[in-house]
Amino acid sequence: MLRGITKRAKVVAHPDDAIGILTEKLPATYNPTIRPLIKHQSELFGVPETAFKRRDSDEFTRPGYEEILDAEIYTFGSVLIVVGTYKVTRIRNSRNEEGELVSTEEEHNSLVVTYAVPSAEDPDVAEFENLISEVWPGIELSEIRPSSRRLRELDNGKPNPADIPTTEEGGAAEVLSEKSLRMLAIAIKSSKGLLLGDAPKQIPPAERGRIDDLVDKLIVSGLIQTEIVIICAKTSAQINLIPSVDTFEHLDKAGVRCSCGRLLSAEKQEKALTITEFGRAMLDGNRWMSILVLRYLIKLGIPAANIRMEQIYSGEEVDCIAEIHGRIVLFELKDKEFNRGNAYSFGAKIGIFQPDVSVVITTERVGADARDHFMARSAGSVRVRRPYRDSAEAESVTFIEGLPNLESGLDAVVTEVAKAALAPKFRSALSFSNPVALALLSAWAGEGDDSSCSPGGPETGKS
Repeated sequence: MLRGITKRAKVVAHPDDAIGILTEKLPATYNPTIRPLIKHQSELFGVPETAFKRRDSDEFTRPGYEEILDAEIYTFGSVLIVVGTYKVTRIRNSRNEEGELVSTEEEHNSLVVTYAVPSAEDPDVAEFENLISEVWPGIELSEIRPSSRRLRELDNGKPNPADIPTTEEGGAAEVLSEKSLRMLAIAIKSSKGLLLGDAPKQIPPAERGRIDDLVDKLIVSGLIQTEIVIICAKTSAQINLIPSVDTFEHLDKAGVRCSCGRLLSAEKQEKALTITEFGRAMLDGNRWMSILVLRYLIKLGIPAANIRMEQIYSGEEVDCIAEIHGRIVLFELKDKEFNRGNAYSFGAKIGIFQPDVSVVITTERVGADARDHFMARSAGSVRVRRPYRDSAEAESVTFIEGLPNLESGLDAVVTEVAKAALAPKFRSALSFSNPVALALLSAWAGEGDDSSCSPGGPETGKS
């Protein structure tokens, strides 16, 4: 996986060669990459390192534009760190006491630190940030949390973030992720009470030998419970359900009898399985599947406050919609094969919500007709937004088929979104290692201040 953490701080001014000073202070566990790249290329070209430094041009400076002044990328174990110094110049117009329009130029400096982390755990960067505070005294780095305007618009002023699943809900969702257990639980729910002897018939033949284990798992997780079915020996009709055999003593004392006249304790008894209220709630609307997805997203570092589950927006029911690194991701969850009819319905939601990323999660498979539908959409007049993809040939929808692939599939989605969010910071920093073509050619022609850097040295410079 991959996720990004970005922190920013306003500074009064940047010290001269601030990032160079920071690099000197860092221990050997932090490895800079930009300056070594510049040095190596300058040696290859035989030109000064200044040919690789970006040169500012006033004619291209736009008021209010955030200009990156310098940058470096450090490797620190498995963490990549991008440090950039920025300057923003804003022109503010106001009227003086005489009513004349006066333009005032304001300049703001800032430091931005971005961590690219391949895990959900926060990196230990206290040492790094302490050294930053030595270069920029009194600095206070604050984490930037992207806030999606579109998610706020969907909330319509009433945000309803997902509730973190309880331990009981999480355990039950994991149990129901096994197909045989889910099939048995659904059969018990549908039958409103299933005789234990009939339970093996509800699961695939290959699984019937472990029926006792399956029943025990459903009971332990609180999804089902056992009851006693009383069957009239004369008519073979089911008379009633009682919680346990201990209840017979109270019923017999109260004189409760079967319609045939026998005491209930004298009638035939069979164990039955019934769904609990908790089990019913987990199965209704495939809530167990929503909980699985929610748990994995949280595990991948997505805050619960950025996730909406089982919401209705503009009359459309949405299984899950999340803001990941400032991008909107729309999920469709199906506990069955995802067919063309489902594709039409989800395609309509894509048109309404215009997500950056669209994901179908199914316990079974995505039908070929559904795939063809989305491929036709992406090739036709309807543009599916997938800005996080570099390839123009990418599928219009990401498919995660089968629950064994759920965690790895969500990991891949979050990683792709994180890469797109982090790429601009890395591109800006890497641009400092690219030679400025005119500067390089000028140095090659010996037009710089130090002609000894021209090819062949001072003796064999320009003729």
